[in-house]
Amino acid sequence: MKIKKALENFSERSVHPVLFLKGGDHFLQEFFIDKASKIFFGNNEYKKTLMLPEDMKGKEIIKKLVITDLFEINKLFVIRNPQKIFGKPSIDLIEICKKPNSNHLIFLIIDDWFTKTAFTTKIESFIEPINTQPPFDKEMKKWAKYLINKNHKNADYRVISYLLDIAGDSLTHLNNEITKICLLIGDRKNIEIKDLEQFIGWKKERHLWEFLLSFGNKNFANTIKIGKTLLDNNYLLITLIIPLTNFFQEMLFWKMKKDGTFYSNSGYIGLPASVKSKISYFANNFSEIEIKDAIKRLHEIDKRQKSQSTDDETELIQFIGRVIG
Repeated sequence: MKIKKALENFSERSVHPVLFLKGGDHFLQEFFIDKASKIFFGNNEYKKTLMLPEDMKGKEIIKKLVITDLFEINKLFVIRNPQKIFGKPSIDLIEICKKPNSNHLIFLIIDDWFTKTAFTTKIESFIEPINTQPPFDKEMKKWAKYLINKNHKNADYRVISYLLDIAGDSLTHLNNEITKICLLIGDRKNIEIKDLEQFIGWKKERHLWEFLLSFGNKNFANTIKIGKTLLDNNYLLITLIIPLTNFFQEMLFWKMKKDGTFYSNSGYIGLPASVKSKISYFANNFSEIEIKDAIKRLHEIDKRQKSQSTDDETELIQFIGRVIG
């Protein structure tokens, strides 16, 4: 279920006060929680509690959900990764979600839309998941306009396109960049291209879309340069593996005449818009064997990252060298 539809349903108070969010865009998660809580509690005070199975025992989580408090009647609970609650507490949580306290609002959150466990199967049998994945390009443009207007600023289509290239991989990233730029320009109402260029130049950063475009063009020296800059500016290699894998998978799908998954609405593919539009061109720069070899190498890097201590810069440079060097 999409966010808009879920809020429409919720405003009618025709749904359970238990909501299941799936998808890793944290801005979208917080946006929905804020809107739904205002609808549910109105102007009444409530206590918000975040619970993480990684930090709390299942029994403790269940106890907090069922305990009554004469002074704190209205409560909002956010449970991240509820599928990691096992045994009897997991069964108890399912039952609580079926018959929740009428003064409690409960959010279950799993970042990975594709997660399938015994818990998610049971929950989804009576609660439809709400999609909090990063929006597709068309919706992302609408969000960019909304966030700019929210900051009492204006921007034309060129600025919005540039912003989506810089930070269109998630609403969390997009919101952060728009907020920074709006602070940078002060009282001026219009955001201009020169503001974005000045902001990027001032930070001396490079961006994921530049890295992927350079990779797709097989520009070895520039890809190394941008890749090293990304690592120097708080990127971790593990965070580059997913977009790189998506990048090569889309080229492979194109090679195999399957048009690429992002052309079918089957799910969100985390690639910047300027990269998506050039996938067919990039696919012609690589042979099918080269693409499959790159995906295999990324899988091997991922395994090493999770099992042993490695140097991010060395791993990245070696990967670039073996793929386009």
